[in-house]
Amino acid sequence: MLPELKGLPLLRRRALIASAFAATAAIGLTACSENGSGASDAGGSDAGGSDGGGDALDAVQISDDLAAEPTVSFSAPLEISAPSARIIVPGDGEKIADGDHIIWRSMYVDAQSGETLQSWWQGAPASGVTVSADALGAEAHSFLTTVPLGSRFAMAGWQQDQSGQARALVQVADVDRKIDPLRADGEPGDPSGDFPAVKLDENGAPSLDGKPEGDPPAETTLETLIVGGGEPTREGDYLTMQYTGWSWSDGKQFDSSWERGQPFGFTQGLGQVIAGWDQHLVDIPVGSQVMLVIPPKDAYGEEKNEQQPLAGQTLIFVIDVLDAARRHEG
Repeated sequence: MLPELKGLPLLRRRALIASAFAATAAIGLTACSENGSGASDAGGSDAGGSDGGGDALDAVQISDDLAAEPTVSFSAPLEISAPSARIIVPGDGEKIADGDHIIWRSMYVDAQSGETLQSWWQGAPASGVTVSADALGAEAHSFLTTVPLGSRFAMAGWQQDQSGQARALVQVADVDRKIDPLRADGEPGDPSGDFPAVKLDENGAPSLDGKPEGDPPAETTLETLIVGGGEPTREGDYLTMQYTGWSWSDGKQFDSSWERGQPFGFTQGLGQVIAGWDQHLVDIPVGSQVMLVIPPKDAYGEEKNEQQPLAGQTLIFVIDVLDAARRHEG
């Protein structure tokens, strides 16, 4: 269970959120089904081409100045009958590899109207994604593992809106960097000793050294376990982190990004996560590891129900702050 508000998943890679795309989204590189309600395998698996339908990106002009917002022009509506992807400007970094977690800056253009729906260069958050076939699909994964860091690339494909209908889009993204290491990296902090000690396995995944004792704090409490050496997080940053959560009442783990095999990301300060995260994960140096002890009022509320089993509980999170990607400041 993710630390979201109202028990609703935070960032669905194939959904529209208030007409803006999820920050982690890579558009679908599988062909649209006949009823337009989703993706199917009809378009084949070649991320760089088509299966008899032509390459939609042949009709799209994309600027190559990496110092400026991409310009994307085509005669609307742009017909996307098969998925396609290509590198517009090759970067000079190493190629993206399976399992890398990358930060990119994206814009999404509606193929029907030519309208820019979301753009980092116009104030949208930065984005991050783990490059795996499970997370992105085989086609997007196959393409992205040919892309060097520092590149500008384009994809033409589909994304589902909130009603489940597929929308044809062009995504243009500049790959900024990959996150490494995927664990906290800094100097030891000075925790109070009021809460269970944290043990780390060889990969950095945390566990509690014992069950919490006594009454939990009435207010959200933050303790720094590792002090990172990076820039402090700010409101509006796209934060990438590893985390594990436990219930105060019994010390049992209820969630962990470590076990899912990929970090978690959200935009700080937009109400996308529980208040205990949104209000307290600011001014934290990147590379740090913190413990948050969060009472129900800053987590899932007091009223227990079947839809939200964590309601009424004080929660403990150990969070590794891996990256803080800034909004455009131009």
